[in-house]
Amino acid sequence: MERAYALWKQGTSGSHHVWGKVELDERKNVEIIILQHEKYKFLNRLGNIFKIGHLDQQLRTLAILKSVDIIYSPYSTANTKLLLFLKLIGLLKKPIVVTVHQPILGAKSNNIAIKSFAKKYFLKYDACIFLSRKLMHNMIEVFEISQKEKDQRFFSSEWGPDTNFYQKYSEPKLPHLCPYVISAGHTDRDYETLIEAFRGINFQLRIFCTPKSVPKTKDIPENVIIVSETLPYEEILKHYVYARIIAIPLKYPASKEGCQGMTSLQDVIALGKPVIMTENKSLNMQVEKEGIGYCVGQGDVGGWRNALNDLIFDEEKLIDMSGKALALHRFKYNSRIFANDLEKVLMEVHTRKKTLS
Repeated sequence: MERAYALWKQGTSGSHHVWGKVELDERKNVEIIILQHEKYKFLNRLGNIFKIGHLDQQLRTLAILKSVDIIYSPYSTANTKLLLFLKLIGLLKKPIVVTVHQPILGAKSNNIAIKSFAKKYFLKYDACIFLSRKLMHNMIEVFEISQKEKDQRFFSSEWGPDTNFYQKYSEPKLPHLCPYVISAGHTDRDYETLIEAFRGINFQLRIFCTPKSVPKTKDIPENVIIVSETLPYEEILKHYVYARIIAIPLKYPASKEGCQGMTSLQDVIALGKPVIMTENKSLNMQVEKEGIGYCVGQGDVGGWRNALNDLIFDEEKLIDMSGKALALHRFKYNSRIFANDLEKVLMEVHTRKKTLS
């Protein structure tokens, strides 16, 4: 988080990657303190042995409890496992507020004991802000959450990009000035299917990935360029600006369906780009319903090829989708809307805590 905040201050990344801090600092009703991500590496190595991620940060959180009112974690159990356990056994009283964008561990288990423990564990969060309404409804159904618990602890919000940051990139480029399709990212990506779809298409594809997410395809077509070095986000954005379409190919098991593709969709709407992506019904932003692109089934090479052929050379559709994407960013999905929802939840939790004290 401190790195994301530093990049925002440098003007090289948007405030949405700091999950509400920038906007709440401006409002001055809530102060968000960023705790150093890692200080004592040996504690994290120890934590990894016991499957407790970010043990170092969690222990340092305990050391400053007297000076804070709420513990806020945008990545839920990723770095609150120990803190949540301490709440479960009654040793930690501070409220914990999290955002949720992946299924809760244990929610998909067929073991009654595991599911029961997962529910008790999960409900120790004082508030959960779901970035997927479908995921929230699934958790309510799976864990049989009461109406009282739902009203007190479950909230939903739209995570969206920082409007100010993208202003220098968001001037729409006409389709004929955009000579390639771009796809970037490294988590749950299915570049192999996308590459196969581009065979026989007279248009260029540029893939920006990491060394760990390089496509396994051995025979790369001439119209596909792969950049596997780690580039600064601002550098990748310069390529995004001249992309005709943003492609988001995804691959993941149904048991792990969450908000895959959500981060890339931030670039779609902030830059006003049409999108073709693998279908993910858990996302609040449904691209076909919003009129900003097409969805394709997982691993469907033919579906990708048809969508690409239908959209790449249709200037009227491209311009229409671009305008709708920019409107979504302005009115429905942006960092200020998310911060507004976050502030309401934090204030409600704080008021509830004071009332019970």
